Amino acid sequence: MSDPGLNRSALVAGVFFIAAGAVFLLERLGVWDVSLRVLGPVLLITLGIAIILGGRASQPPP
Repeated sequence: MSDPGLNRSALVAGVFFIAAGAVFLLERLGVWDVSLRVLGPVLLITLGIAIILGGRASQPPP
């Protein structure tokens, strides 16, 4: 994670989309039953964390 060209919010977003895809796939296969009522707040929290980390990554250290 020390690569200066690596955008932390892009990394968080990528991991989030992979995890969300895995959850939806497991739900479709009947392996895991998850409701959008449960997943919705998790999506919003993850998006907020990605935005916060993206804002901090773009600011130079003091």
